[in-house]
Amino acid sequence: MWQACTDGDLETVKTLADDPVVDVNWVGENRLDSSLHRACRFGRLDIVKALLASAKIEANKGNKGDASPFFIACQEGHKDVVSLLLADPRIDPNMPTSNGTCPLFMACQEGHKEVISLLLADPRIDPDKQQTDGATPFFIACEEGHKEVISLLLAHPSVDPNTPKSTGSTPSFLACQNGHKEVVSLLLADPRIDPNKPKDTGATPFFMACQEGHQEVVSLLLSDPRIDPNKPKNNEATPLFIACQKGGNEVISLLLADPRIDPNKPQSDHTTPLWVASQNGQLLVVQHLLASGREIITKTKSTFNNKTAAEQGRRQPSVPKSTDETEEVFQRRKTIGPLCADLIDEYESEPEHLEVRHRLRRQPGLREYFIGHLFALVVFHSDSFVAINENRPPRHQEILQDHFSASP
Repeated sequence: MWQACTDGDLETVKTLADDPVVDVNWVGENRLDSSLHRACRFGRLDIVKALLASAKIEANKGNKGDASPFFIACQEGHKDVVSLLLADPRIDPNMPTSNGTCPLFMACQEGHKEVISLLLADPRIDPDKQQTDGATPFFIACEEGHKEVISLLLAHPSVDPNTPKSTGSTPSFLACQNGHKEVVSLLLADPRIDPNKPKDTGATPFFMACQEGHQEVVSLLLSDPRIDPNKPKNNEATPLFIACQKGGNEVISLLLADPRIDPNKPQSDHTTPLWVASQNGQLLVVQHLLASGREIITKTKSTFNNKTAAEQGRRQPSVPKSTDETEEVFQRRKTIGPLCADLIDEYESEPEHLEVRHRLRRQPGLREYFIGHLFALVVFHSDSFVAINENRPPRHQEILQDHFSASP
């Protein structure tokens, strides 16, 4: 029976379904599905009809993954099979799996618009049914970026577009985190959406867009007057802070161009965007900050080690690799951290900062030079770069000092 359903052999299915010896609901030890599951999985409409006509069929029986035949049909997007099953009074269209995933949730996850339209038209369907972790069908559609599905759900009066998961993450949060620009645009146009609602860590949708480097989403959010672009996490890290920590230069440019942004706002331990960029060897970020025209405070000291941004960058060659640090990040930090410190020192040495800013702004090839040439040397020839002598700066420092001081 199972093989006949898989192969689409209708006559064999009919013959076996009428045989009193055959267990039409059988699931083999090494099989996931029953015969009805199999027919629903492959969209065998005639076979599904034949099986439903059997008095022996258990129409809602879960497979070994705890999914009903109806769930499988919705998951696979077989509209005609879903319609047939919905017409059968034995079918429970809300029956979830063990983790609370309902058929509508799975259809939304997979983006099956026609199936979702059928489900939303059925009054038995709960369009806001949550998984055990709190995620709703609308939440998963936003997480996956299914714009047309989201439009359908937003038009349903029973859908709450702000329902969060147990972590506090909202649908808007996930759309911003994953960079779904068109979805974010849809959400911002709905007056029910709270675009600043944070998760339990305090991170807002805008914070996540900045953290993940989604430039277009950041730009879209900045244009919405409801957005607070300085709203920090619980540890006081701002969107600009996390962008500087991650090295998202395109996002940093957008943020520094916005007069609402405070470029010096520190975390609770007094570490600033400049401080974390210097610590992480994010030379291009330090350049962005110092060349921005904004007044950058360089002397703020961290409360956990009493170091300024320059001091923290300069000490990186002596800081050992942490257990959760990649080799690439480690090499950049210990090799380029001192360069960040030197640049900050130069900025501090000039009261008006005009000469340093002017020179930095006229370095259009710095990104290509640094990433394409110097960083390759850091990765493949790190030994020669980190051999620091008390009486002479390392060779890589001389290279970039020459680059900064050269006439454009």
